Amino acid sequence: MKRIVFLLSVIMAAFSAGAEESDLGAQVVLTPYVVHDASTPTADQILLDKLNRIVTKYGVGSQNGLQSPFIITGHAIELNKEVTATAPPHTAVELSLTLYIGNGEEGTKFSTCNMTLKGVGNTLDKAYAAAFRKINVNDPELENAIDIGRDRIKKYYETQGPGLIRKAEAYAAAGNYSEAYGVLLRIPPVCPQYAQAQKMVIDLVGKESDDKNGAVIRRARAAWSASPNEYGASEAQSILAGMYNPSQKMRAEADALMKEMSARLQKVDDDERAAEQRREADAHNERMAYINGATKVAVAQAKQPVYHIHWW
Repeated sequence: MKRIVFLLSVIMAAFSAGAEESDLGAQVVLTPYVVHDASTPTADQILLDKLNRIVTKYGVGSQNGLQSPFIITGHAIELNKEVTATAPPHTAVELSLTLYIGNGEEGTKFSTCNMTLKGVGNTLDKAYAAAFRKINVNDPELENAIDIGRDRIKKYYETQGPGLIRKAEAYAAAGNYSEAYGVLLRIPPVCPQYAQAQKMVIDLVGKESDDKNGAVIRRARAAWSASPNEYGASEAQSILAGMYNPSQKMRAEADALMKEMSARLQKVDDDERAAEQRREADAHNERMAYINGATKVAVAQAKQPVYHIHWW
């Protein structure tokens, strides 16, 4: 259920961003991606930090934390490496770093930017890290590569938008909401189907909530049906407490079950009270019948008095 709240907040943020930003850069997203190497963990983190600075600078960073199928990544080739004759020795490297922009899911490259970097460190990892720190985020070639990437992403969504909507609909029909959200929330404002995608997300969030709350109500009703008494009602109420942000329809169903249980328990209570009154009346009648019977026996057997009036 927390995910539903998160999705709603993402949707509202997306609407706000769409209303406030009109430039193309704010409408497409590149996800920084680095293939980590166990031998250069520090350098990999420095490269990732640089890529994050790049997407922020050029307005192509994610506003909601969701990853995009479109990535910016880097691959370095050693042009030269040597160990200095200093004490302690250091490693000096010269790298050819190429930054790639493209569709990471489909493996389609859009544009590239190449730069030569040098770095020195007391380990190979630190030498690479020193080189990556020199990446120039203002490089004109980098800016051009991002512009090309923006244009390719725009064209991708212009042609693929309808298919993405159909894909999300298929996921939703199968009850796979996570996959549906993943498709829909990554459709940017440059896509003609953007408004449709946002509406679908809101509708699906409501449907998923109804599905989950409906399952809760069914479990509560099953508990009540199995034990239509105070114990069953208590168990059903505990289950209903698990509902979260129910729609008006789900709230009405839950209320109906609560009223049904209350009416049933009240009827049982009334029936038991009436039965107790009948038992008390029957017991009283039985006592009176016994007394009357005993009295008759006693009368029949009682010694009659002898009167001595002597003609008063």
